[in-house]
This record gives sequence, C-alpha cells and structure tokens, in this order.
Amino acid sequence: MATEATQDTGGYILHHLTYLQYDLQSKAIVENSQAFWVLNLDSVLFSVLLALVFFFVFWVVARKATSGVPGKFQNLIEMGVGFVDSQVKDAYHHGAKFVAPMALVVFFWVFLMNFMDMLPVDMLPIAGRWFGADHLRFLPSADPNITLAMSITVFLTAFTYSFVAKGFKGVGAEFLFHPFGKWLMPVNFLLKCVEELSKPISQGLRLFGNMYAGEIIFILLACFTLGLGAPENATAVNLSVFFAFVALAVATVWLFMKGKPLIALALILGIPLAAFFGLLPGAAPAAYFQVLLATAWTLFHILIITLQAYIFMVLTVVYMAMAADHH
Repeated sequence: MATEATQDTGGYILHHLTYLQYDLQSKAIVENSQAFWVLNLDSVLFSVLLALVFFFVFWVVARKATSGVPGKFQNLIEMGVGFVDSQVKDAYHHGAKFVAPMALVVFFWVFLMNFMDMLPVDMLPIAGRWFGADHLRFLPSADPNITLAMSITVFLTAFTYSFVAKGFKGVGAEFLFHPFGKWLMPVNFLLKCVEELSKPISQGLRLFGNMYAGEIIFILLACFTLGLGAPENATAVNLSVFFAFVALAVATVWLFMKGKPLIALALILGIPLAAFFGLLPGAAPAAYFQVLLATAWTLFHILIITLQAYIFMVLTVVYMAMAADHH
C-alpha cells in the first residue's frame, strides 16, 4: 500500500528514485546532486550492511558446522558453496586459489543486494523518515555507481592477475601483436583496449538494467492504491476494504497453489465485474490486483535476482580465466 506524502503518481515515483546523498565537500545531506564528490549514502550503507550480513551468516555456519548430519541451514549454505565451486571448476582451470572464494563472495553479495527488491516498496522509506531521512533507496544493485564499481573492481583484479600469470611480456604481446600481427600494432592495441573496457561496462550495466526495471515495476504496482495515502481517503472504511481485499488476494494465490484454479479464476474475474457495476468500493479492485500482481511479479522476480547474481559471478570467473589464458 502506497502511503507517501506526495500523492501525485509522478512525484511518488520520483521520490522513490531519489537517493539519500552526502556531499563530501560541504559535509551535508543534498538532493539530486550531480557533483563528483557526492555519495549515494543509502546505496553505500545497504551494500556494506549486506556484506556484513553475508560475513556474519557464513561465520556462524562455519563455527557450527558439523561433519555429521547437517542442519537445514548448514545444508542450504553447503549447497550454495558447492554450486559456486562447481561453476568455478568448469570455467577456471588455472592455479589461483582466490578465484573460488572471490566467486562465492560475488554471488552471495549480489544476490543479497538484489533480494532487497523483495521488500515492500514503502517499508524502509517510511522507517527512514522516522530517523530524519527524507529519501531512502534501498536497492544497491539498481544504482549504476554500485554495479559499475563492482565490475570495475573485478576488471582491475583480472587485469592485475594477467600480469602475474603471463608477465609483462605476455600481456604486452596480447595488446600489440594479436590478432593481426606486428604490422598492425596500432589496430591491435585499439581493438584490445575496446575489448577490455567493454567487460566492466557490460557486466555492470547488465546487472543495473535488470534490477532497475524490476524496481520500477514494483513502484508502479504500489501506485494502484496511491490515493489511500491521502489523509482524506485513509478512512476506517477504505482501510478496512483495503486489508479485506489484500486478504482475498492472498487467498486467491493460496487457491492456485492448492490446485483449485477455477475458484481462484472466479475471484479474479468476479471482483472487477462487481466493481464495474458499482457493487464494490473503489479501493477494493485496486488493493486486490495490486497484491495479486505484486505476488506474481515477486515469484518471477526471485528467478531474475538469482539469475543476475549467477551471471555476474560467472562473468567474474570467466574474466579471471581469460586473464590467465595464454594466447
């Protein structure tokens, strides 16, 4: 349910897409600043917080790990570690032992950042206002500064490692003599630079684009009941109708899961028809379809956030393998 102070749809969307920014020069909170020395404070804070969550969870599991029958949570973590390890073994065939831990951190950290999109749109921004934050954008992977910073870090790590694996002579030969030989060294150098620079750009923008699109869809779904946030509309009757039809939407999903699609379909078709003929209050179909569509998109989006974390991790491993390959 959308409950922001700004009730116009455009203003609501813009509010949710505005970062909590901190100017390092003026030492002040700013808004919509394009200056260089400005941090998107919310993106940085949530990224660090989720990194600490990842570290704490794995530390606890490692301390309590048993060689006997593992608990459910330990089994889940072991499955994740085994999955990442198998991906690294398939794509990377060189001697660096830090690649697998690096891939593990990348996969789970990106997944945790993406998972923030599963939280209700207004929950954390409302909590942020209690602490004086007028804006709070809590999805770090929808910030191109975060995704590009991560991809550039991967690029610099791989580029540095290429000197370790191949030496300065080997790296220089790749830049100057491939693919057209020594007579076209300027062309070889230009093509190699384009190839290398495209790696962090494509890796970072792919993650950003997918997560930004998912964030926008959740915000648009929240606009279904935007009017209920206005004080004059947030009456006891309207709120009762809202929560009643939220429960009905949850029941519809439950009926589908229990193998009773005909009853669920009757609700999906019957509620808008009843509203069309004036048999239901205006808030009823908006609340019902907001929750129904948000639930459907959430179930689909779980696949997207996992896939994007997987792709980012696989590209990291592939770039490390390419840095070690000799041509």
